[in-house]
Amino acid sequence: MFSKTENVESKKKGAGKKTIFKKSNFKTVNYYIKLTLVIFVFLGMGTGLSLAQKSKLVKKHKNTETVEWCHIWIDAAHLQDKPRILLIGDSIAVSYKGSVAKHLKGKAYCSTFSTSVSVADPTFHKQLEAMLCQYKYDVIHFNNGLHGFGYTLEEYQAGYEKALDYIKKRSPSSKIILVLSTPLKPGCSVKKKFPELVYERNQVVRSLAKKNGFKINDLHSISKDHPEYYADPYHFKKVAVELQAKQSAEAIKTFLGKAKKDSTDK
Repeated sequence: MFSKTENVESKKKGAGKKTIFKKSNFKTVNYYIKLTLVIFVFLGMGTGLSLAQKSKLVKKHKNTETVEWCHIWIDAAHLQDKPRILLIGDSIAVSYKGSVAKHLKGKAYCSTFSTSVSVADPTFHKQLEAMLCQYKYDVIHFNNGLHGFGYTLEEYQAGYEKALDYIKKRSPSSKIILVLSTPLKPGCSVKKKFPELVYERNQVVRSLAKKNGFKINDLHSISKDHPEYYADPYHFKKVAVELQAKQSAEAIKTFLGKAKKDSTDK
């Protein structure tokens, strides 16, 4: 090893000059190499969002729920002989997951990522990363809109776009279906602004589906104006859950044939 004052001399044969390298020069070069690598890594971490969109992203979790939960279920995790579907959602998705799986039996394996965390919440994106890190999904059915009403519409849209950008980057071959959130029960005792927020969020989802060329599964329309469908202000009775499941399964099936064709063409 060289001391701080020690020089390393390298003589070239046939030359009368000698080249001197100080250890401090090695440190300087090493520093700039590390700095350059950090800059390249930083530039490569972009989400595809504009500066204006990034400014709307929430940096810290907001406590908007009385209970926080996350439910992950990977069906037939050891098998790869059929397409794998991922249902992303909340307790509404938990309700229809079983029926969707029955409609897709023999055609696909149905996995679920359900959470109380809004797509506007930075915690959601950490959960999403964990869900996509191990398995490949042929179809992703994305439903997030009934939680985190403490976030602004701009924050919701920025978080939703960030999630879509990550899915496209992490799972580029997946077919994506965006789901319109179900309405709240007419005349229920929840805050008056909530039903309006659901409508506004669904408009955001529509615009993002159009922007990205994604299919929409409209679970809002088939549940609207049917107070008899509700078990409480948010959740549905079995008859409505089955309608939602059947429509979701049909939307997914339209992509299963395409996924199979794409795999045979490769």
